[in-house]
Amino acid sequence: METTQKPQEETFRIHDPAEKRRHIRQEAPSGKPRQSSSVKTEQPRRSASAPKKRKPETSGQKPPAAKTAPKKTTEGKPAKKKPQNKAKVAKKPDPEDISAKKRAYGKSKPKKKSAVALMGENLKKKQAARKKKKSSQNRQPTPAVIYTQPQAFNRNRLLIQLLTVVAVVIALVLGLSVFFKVETIQVSGAEVYSEWTIREASGLQEGDNLLTFSHARSAALIKANLPYVDTVRFGIKLPDTVNIIVKEDEVVYAIKDQNGQWWLMNSDGRIVEMGDNSKASNHTQVLGVVLDNPVVDERAVAMEAVSTETVPEGETVPVVTTTGAQRLTAAMQILKALEQNDIVGEAASVDVTRIEDIILWYGSRYQVNLGDSTRLDYKIACMNDVILQMSDYQSGILDISFTIWPTQVGYTPFA
Repeated sequence: METTQKPQEETFRIHDPAEKRRHIRQEAPSGKPRQSSSVKTEQPRRSASAPKKRKPETSGQKPPAAKTAPKKTTEGKPAKKKPQNKAKVAKKPDPEDISAKKRAYGKSKPKKKSAVALMGENLKKKQAARKKKKSSQNRQPTPAVIYTQPQAFNRNRLLIQLLTVVAVVIALVLGLSVFFKVETIQVSGAEVYSEWTIREASGLQEGDNLLTFSHARSAALIKANLPYVDTVRFGIKLPDTVNIIVKEDEVVYAIKDQNGQWWLMNSDGRIVEMGDNSKASNHTQVLGVVLDNPVVDERAVAMEAVSTETVPEGETVPVVTTTGAQRLTAAMQILKALEQNDIVGEAASVDVTRIEDIILWYGSRYQVNLGDSTRLDYKIACMNDVILQMSDYQSGILDISFTIWPTQVGYTPFA
């Protein structure tokens, strides 16, 4: 390696300013910039007013940019040079440097929101705006409270009101007593009884007040005196007409009590009247059950029969207990089925002595075995269809119990 020997620098002490400027121009010729040197040269002692100068370096470093001569002031003295600091070049941050990114964006880098998140935020904003608008629409203004002074008691006004009420009451009483009197009594729906009989039983008379007579009292009198009447209604036609509308029990059945007395009842079990053998022969008879002290216009109650049987010693016989109420219920169920199929007058009797083997006589031509008390409505309907298909000269036993033939009706002619 080659070594370069630095030239020995000389130091001068220049007191004359003109000589100093000349010396500087000789050291630094024009056209060549002064170079900064790392080696400091000794400068001569100078007064406080003299500026400091740097000598150029002779080393291999690049010379600095040329400096212009100091400007003279108005007094002929050169202006002081400010020391030239090295320009600090801002270092460009590395795009992969995380610390630089943090310095650029702060402690946390903002994250980009996804499209779903943006849509959710927009939807929430719309919903909030909609709720706010709806609440503002539904909100009703609070009505203002207006306080009014209570009216003072007016004695004359109270007296006028009382007189008005009294006058209206008097007018109503006079109108009811003078006008709206019963002049005509009409009866409709009567077949068993005549119109005159029902009119007399009602207790109504001409001249009674049309609006004040008791409907309940007149209906009770009619039902008590005429047992075939089931319901009673009243119609009023102004100014003077009353219409009595009755519904009668046209179909009744004969049944005996514990004393052997015949009674007539309807299919609902209401006792109509006491009968005899001649009346009982004109109606369907219910056999195998007796009534316990029947009363007209009340519901029939079956009497519980007590049967005693002699059982040989050492033998056990199962006994099937059937109450009178069960037999009466089965009988009324058959009677209603007869009414629904419009064959009430054709049935001569219904025997419910053995509830597991009920027998119905259709006139004198057919003995119908109904079996037990199940599906009685269906069995009566099947009986009616079969009899309609039979010839007029045929007669015999019809088995509709559906025990031997589950889906067929058995027919056995009389011998």
